[in-house]
Amino acid sequence: MATITDVSLLANVSKATVSRVMSGSRGVKAESREAVLRAAEELNYRPNAAAQTLANQRSDYIGVILSSNDAGQVSTYLPILAKALKAKGKHMLVQFSESAEEQLRCIDELNQRHCDAIITLGGDLSTLQDKNIIAIDGAVSNAQAAIGYDYRFAAESACRYLSSKGHTSIAIIVDDEGSASQQVLDGYKTSLQNSSMPINRQLIVSANGNSEQAIMSLLNSYHPFTAIVVMRDSQAAVAMNLLRNFNLATPNEVSIISLEDSQLASQLNPPLTCISYPSQQIVDDAMDQLDACLNDRVIATKPLTTGRLITRDSVANRS
Repeated sequence: MATITDVSLLANVSKATVSRVMSGSRGVKAESREAVLRAAEELNYRPNAAAQTLANQRSDYIGVILSSNDAGQVSTYLPILAKALKAKGKHMLVQFSESAEEQLRCIDELNQRHCDAIITLGGDLSTLQDKNIIAIDGAVSNAQAAIGYDYRFAAESACRYLSSKGHTSIAIIVDDEGSASQQVLDGYKTSLQNSSMPINRQLIVSANGNSEQAIMSLLNSYHPFTAIVVMRDSQAAVAMNLLRNFNLATPNEVSIISLEDSQLASQLNPPLTCISYPSQQIVDDAMDQLDACLNDRVIATKPLTTGRLITRDSVANRS
């Protein structure tokens, strides 16, 4: 008698995917569904009725995938998500990923553990059609509603604020080549163009997990700048330390503004000016989408959440 393992091997999908197809669950790619049904027919596979009943029940577990490269994201989101899910009577299963490939592996593993839904932070999910995935700050397909921070608006706001303080040569450090970083670059370029400032590609650098190297590349470019926009407060901390080593004072010689505003921001010396990342509002939106997902309702895509300017001491007036 054929088993679920036999079907998964022949269809070249996970056992979790076979289970979801046979139980009629949504969120399985069309090609995977067809492969499972063909394999089941070829093997004359009939799912166990008790197991199928179990598959249709809720586990009350919600998977959460965070970036292992971003300590600020972890420290910000874990307590907020834990509190919000506990209020809904849900348990949280946390996975960490360092790359897009690892994120997909984590999704598959959490599906195998029969999570009712999965919340991901960042990454590229545009190839997935799984409606049970709630994507925060990531590239999504038509199957998911976008939730997250309006990085483009935040970058524009940061550059406009620097421009209002007389800064005409602004550098920027983005995280990587991902969706959020691209939005930041779009906002940065738009703001500079609107302010009639030239866009110097030597002043655009990607951290790719190594903020120190990114800042060193700015310092070694020999292109002058009076301000730096960073995506993360941790990047600002590294920048302040390196600038100090080069006898460059923050903010008198180089001003810094972040697009985050974590607990670290107010502890830096000088305290960090930020476009504040609205993490609580984003989690609230994610919980609304989770309710819709668990109750098989369609929820309208909400506008990306905008941050607000928090002025501290890391930006000098050069007017």
